[in-house]
Amino acid sequence: MSPGDILVVGEAIGDFIPRDAEGRRYEAVLGGSGFNAALALARFGARPAYASALSTDALGRRFRAALVAEGIDAALIRDSARPTAVAIIAPLGPDGVPAYGLYLEGTAHAEPNGTPDRCPPGTRHVHAASFGATIGPSGEASLALMADARAAGASISYDVNIRPSVLPDREMTLALVERRIALCDIVKVSLEDLDWLCPRQSADEVSLAWRALGAGTVLVSMGQEGAVCDGPDGIFGLPSPSITIADTVGAGDTFIGGFLAILAARGRLGHGFHDASRDDLTAALAFACAVAADSCTRPGCDPPRRIAV
Repeated sequence: MSPGDILVVGEAIGDFIPRDAEGRRYEAVLGGSGFNAALALARFGARPAYASALSTDALGRRFRAALVAEGIDAALIRDSARPTAVAIIAPLGPDGVPAYGLYLEGTAHAEPNGTPDRCPPGTRHVHAASFGATIGPSGEASLALMADARAAGASISYDVNIRPSVLPDREMTLALVERRIALCDIVKVSLEDLDWLCPRQSADEVSLAWRALGAGTVLVSMGQEGAVCDGPDGIFGLPSPSITIADTVGAGDTFIGGFLAILAARGRLGHGFHDASRDDLTAALAFACAVAADSCTRPGCDPPRRIAV
């Protein structure tokens, strides 16, 4: 696939990560599920395009500089005079799992025309990430984009990535999520997402229901336990490498970036997704687990620089 063939939409957020146990010292790093997934894809050789509204403030300029430095196609970026959205991350517990305080109102994230609602010519795959693809103006535009991409023959992935503080109630959120799942070839969800979204159902039950809605493959990430893939050839799982965790910020974004990068390298996105074999999915899942674990050994979302082959 050539540069720009994978279009990523979803939030770009300045993550304020604590650098001490008491939360007295923070560092501002670039984050947000959409940006992180594009970053991971670029580092794994897939060369994506990223579409979002970015502020013209200092953090927004850092995002633009990073896009250029990583070779990510930024032709669809739109300027916003509003400030960059931020997430304040609470001091981490022993498991390294972050708790986010998100501040989105009045920011570039809330721009009404920040996300394209039509699939650019030549796009083979669209990846829609997190609440940026689920709620608000960006969520509605993402839904229209996914429908247009499906009609154009592109393959589609969606990372559910639940953030309860910015979502409506569980029932409404599930309805929004399922509208997007119905358009997807690949859905990625974590056990934590499922615990909030579908608390009375097992992961297998939810996966079965989502595949019945239309999802070709459902990926369930389970942290240090690895991940499970439920696809046309059945369900299989792989373990995660044993590591010492710095934090888990961006691990899920790195995971889906790794999974898609392997499929792209094997010609299994776009029309080729329907020809993906058990071997293709196994290789993609193994790589996804490995790079997500590797990212967790460093603070913030920092995917390893590894080319997918």
